[in-house]
Amino acid sequence: MSLAADAANLSKPGSRSVLGALAVLLMAAFTIGTNSAQAAPWAEVGDRSLRNDIEILHARGLVSGPITTWPIPIGFFSALRDAQSLVGQPEYVQMAAQRVLARLDTHNDDGKPLHAAGAFRLSSEPNLIRDFGNNARDEADVRVGVDYENDRFTANLRVGALSNIDGDGYRFALDGSYVTALLGNWQTYGGWVEKWYGPGHTSSLILSNNARPYPKIGITRNSPEAFETKWLSWLGPWQLDFNVGLLEEDARVERNTGLGSLRFTFVPVKGLEIGITRSVQFCGGGNNCNPLEAAFAINNTNSDRNNSNDQASIELTYVHDFNVVSFSPYVQFLNDDTGPFTHSYTSYLTGLHWTGPWETNGAQWSLTAEYTDSRATLDWFTFGKRLPGFAYNNDEYVDGFRYRGRTLGFSLDSDSTLFSLVGGLTDSAGRHYRLAWYNAHISTTELAAIQAEGGFRRNTVSAQPVTVDQIEGGISLPWRNFLFDLSVRWQDEQPFPDRDSAFNVEAGVQFRF
Repeated sequence: MSLAADAANLSKPGSRSVLGALAVLLMAAFTIGTNSAQAAPWAEVGDRSLRNDIEILHARGLVSGPITTWPIPIGFFSALRDAQSLVGQPEYVQMAAQRVLARLDTHNDDGKPLHAAGAFRLSSEPNLIRDFGNNARDEADVRVGVDYENDRFTANLRVGALSNIDGDGYRFALDGSYVTALLGNWQTYGGWVEKWYGPGHTSSLILSNNARPYPKIGITRNSPEAFETKWLSWLGPWQLDFNVGLLEEDARVERNTGLGSLRFTFVPVKGLEIGITRSVQFCGGGNNCNPLEAAFAINNTNSDRNNSNDQASIELTYVHDFNVVSFSPYVQFLNDDTGPFTHSYTSYLTGLHWTGPWETNGAQWSLTAEYTDSRATLDWFTFGKRLPGFAYNNDEYVDGFRYRGRTLGFSLDSDSTLFSLVGGLTDSAGRHYRLAWYNAHISTTELAAIQAEGGFRRNTVSAQPVTVDQIEGGISLPWRNFLFDLSVRWQDEQPFPDRDSAFNVEAGVQFRF
C-alpha cells in the first residue's frame, strides 16, 4: 500500500482515521530509519524565548544562518559547543547559549532511549491572533506520548485531542508526531511537523503554526555550510527545505489535496538573509492530478492557466549587532497563484526586532514592531489596485490555502491588517515575561459583500469587517523537566457574529522525562 493511500484513510471517520494516521507515521519511520546514520533533533516552532535566544546568538555570529526556516536542525548550533567561542561574550549572550544547548540536549546523556513527553493546554477561548508561540487551538488541547532516540534516528509520538472543556467537539490529533534521521548533511523527516517560514514574529504570510500541522515527508539541511565551488560560494551559508504533504479532512471540498513546498534561504553577505519559497497545491477532488506539471508550472494568468494553486514568497532580513543592542529589520512579500512579476496579487509583511541586555546579571530584553497586510494588490506596491479576497483563495481549489478551518499563513486570513507591538524580558533564571498589543482590521466591506453572495472568495475568521484591539500579558516558567506558561488577554471586540469585549485566560504545561 502506498503512503498516499494510507494518508487518504485519514479522511474517513472513526477508527479508520486513527489507523490511517498511525500507518503514515510508522511507514515514514520505517522508510527513514532503515537508511539513516545518526539522529539529529532540532529547535522546534513554538518557544518564543528560545527563538529570541537563537536570534541573539545569531546576531553575535555564534549561530550559523539562515535562521528563518523552522524547525532549525541541531547542526546550526555546532559552534556553541566550542567553549572558546563564548570567551569574552557578555553574560546575557553566554546565558542564552546555555539555555539553547540545555533545550537541545535534554536527556541526551542519560543513556535511556525512551522518554515520556506531552503538553496540556486549557483556554477559556482560543486566541484570535496566533503568533510564533505555542497556543491552544481549542479550549482543551492535550497530547501525550514518548520520544525514542538511538544512534540512527529519533521518533516522537504524540497522541492527543482537541475539544471544548466539556468534551464536545472532540477531535483526535497526532500533531507533533514525527521521525527524523540524518543522511550525510541532509536531515529527512516525516509526520505532523510544525513549521514556520519567514522572519515575522507575530505572523508569516506563507506558512506558520496558525493551522494544525498536516502530514508530510521532507528533507532539509542539517548544517548550512556554503558551497565550495567559486560559482556558488557567493551565496554564503544556505538552507533548503523541501516537503510534500496531504491536506486530509472530511470538511474539505477538494478532498486529499497534495501540497508541496520548496524553500531556499541564503546569506550572501554578513547579516543579510534572503528567503524564497514556493508552495503548490495539486490533485484533490476533480482537479487533474499531475504533480510534476504542477511543480514546474510557474506562470499562471487568465490567458495561461494551470491546474495547480500556487503561492510564492520573497523575504529580506538584516541583522546587525551594536555590542549593546541587536537591530533587525525584515520584510516578506507573498504572491498568490500568478506569474512571478506581473499580476502578482501581492500581500505584505514588515517588522523591526530589537534585543539587548537588561542590567548586568544575564537578563535580556526584546521589542518587536510588526505590520501585516493581506489586502492583495494587483502588482507589487500598486496599493491603489486592491483585489478583494485574492489572498489564500482560488476558484479551482475552493478551500484555498487552509487546513482544518484556518489559513496556513496569516492568522487573520484574507483582506486583513495587523499591527503588533510586543515586548519581552528573560531574566537570569530563564523566566520569560511578555506584554503585547495588537490592532487588527479583519476583512473589508468589499470582501464581505462578495462573501455574502457565496463563491470561493472569503475570510474564514469574520464574515463582516471588524476592528479588534487586544492586550496580552504572559509568563513562561521553566522548572526542572517542565515548562509552565500563563497568558491573560483582553480584546474590545469579537469577530462576527459575536460582539462586545472579552477576557481570555490560557494556561499550559509541557514536560519531558
